[in-house]
This record gives sequence, C-alpha cells and structure tokens, in this order.
Amino acid sequence: MNATVRARCLRQAYLRFALALAPLPVVVWLFCHGRLLPAVLLFCTGLTLITLATLVPRCALFGRMIKRLQPAGNQALLTIDDGPHPEHTPVILDLLDQHGIKALFFLIGDRAAQHPHLVREIISRGHEIGNHTQTHPATTFWMLRPARMWWEISTCQETLASLCPGHAPRFFRPPAGHHNMFTALIAQALGLKMMMWTARGFDGVQTDLPAITRRIARRLKAGAVVLIHENTPVAIRVAEAVTSLLAESGLHCGTPPASLVFAGYLPGAKN
Repeated sequence: MNATVRARCLRQAYLRFALALAPLPVVVWLFCHGRLLPAVLLFCTGLTLITLATLVPRCALFGRMIKRLQPAGNQALLTIDDGPHPEHTPVILDLLDQHGIKALFFLIGDRAAQHPHLVREIISRGHEIGNHTQTHPATTFWMLRPARMWWEISTCQETLASLCPGHAPRFFRPPAGHHNMFTALIAQALGLKMMMWTARGFDGVQTDLPAITRRIARRLKAGAVVLIHENTPVAIRVAEAVTSLLAESGLHCGTPPASLVFAGYLPGAKN
C-alpha cells in the first residue's frame, strides 16, 4: 500500500481527533468561571454525539456509508459475515446455488489465509467478497487508534486481493458495525465503501431461529441489505431459513450493483 496515502490518511485522522477534542478547553474555561450548567451541557452533548455515532451502526455522522440498495430495482442483497468457515461455507454455498442467490461474503483476513480454497470457491460460484478486517476485534474495533485501524483494514484488503487477484473487495464492514471517527476515512483511502444493513436477526448472539427469521422477514423489502453470519451455532439453520425466505420473496438477490461503487451516499441521506 502506498506509504504516502497512508501517511496522509493518518494525518487527517489525527486532525479529526484534535477537532473532536476542541470543545474541551471551552468546557474547562466554563467550569473554571463558575458556568457549571453550560459546561455540563456542552460536554454531555459532545459525548452523546460521539457515542451514538460510534455504537449505532447506521449512524453516518462520521462518514459515508451504504445503508441500503436503491429500492427501484426490486433487489435485495444477502451479506454473510465472519467467514470463511471450513464447515459452514461449503454448505452455505450449496444453499445459495439451490435457490439461485448470489451473496456478498464479508471475510476475515486471518480466516481467509487459513482457508484460501474457500475464498476462491466463493468467487468461482459467482459471489463477491468484502473486507471485514484482518483479525475481527469485535469488542475493541470502535476504540482503535488510526494506525491500528489502518492495519486491520489494509492487511485484510491485501490478504484477500492476493488470494483472488482481480477480485479485490469493494466494500468494508466493521466488526459488529461499530465504527469511530477514523473508520470511513481509512476505508475510503483504501478504495472501499463502508456497508451496513437494513435487516438482521442478531444470529451472531442469539440462537432462537424463529425469532431470528421473524426479525429479518419484517424488514425484507426491495432495497434491503440482509445480514447473517457464519461461525455461529445456528449458522446453517439460519442460512437455510433466510435463503428460503429470500427465494419466496420475489426479490432479485444478486451481488451489489456496480453503481454502488460510484454512488454519492452522503451522511444523513436516505440511502
């Protein structure tokens, strides 16, 4: 990866961090001058905004993201996180073939390096791969500093691109959807669009199959981006239920349209 691009991106990231801290001297000044209420209000407002933008996956305050497809095309997109998995991936690929569905697999770099044949099998069957970080630090990704976050995303990109030349990921999804003020900036510097979802069943943390399926079904409509996972106790059963649901929905389920790469998805836009 071009060192100049990395250095420029990290400078911008630290500048963002400095700007985010800019209200603190004002808070201190207000506090020292006995203006306790304005100081508390300013501090709490800034902290609340940063917390919401970090922990709410679909909050685009920190940068551009794709939240859904354009509904006009009667298309839904199935995205599958946390692979590849030596047992789950082959079964899921067969289910997708059975229902004529193409999917976007968000892969973890370390796991891809351990199972390169599965990455190539995903591509050979007409699906697309996405960047889901190199080590999937789900509980700490949102608090990573710029240099470590750059490493997580760029190393995964290099890993996947080396395994499947000509099929480098176009899209990035942060672990658990949590992101900070550096994430979109770094992803864009690496040529990636950050993608979230509109329909999820929380299958990464729950095992109640009917409840998982109901949550996804309620949000399944044209333009939906569906999220399911590999590497869970219910991965295969969820994949069976959701692929059947998609096949019966009448929606076209293909890989992401090429136009998504160039679309101007702006923070706060209804996309």
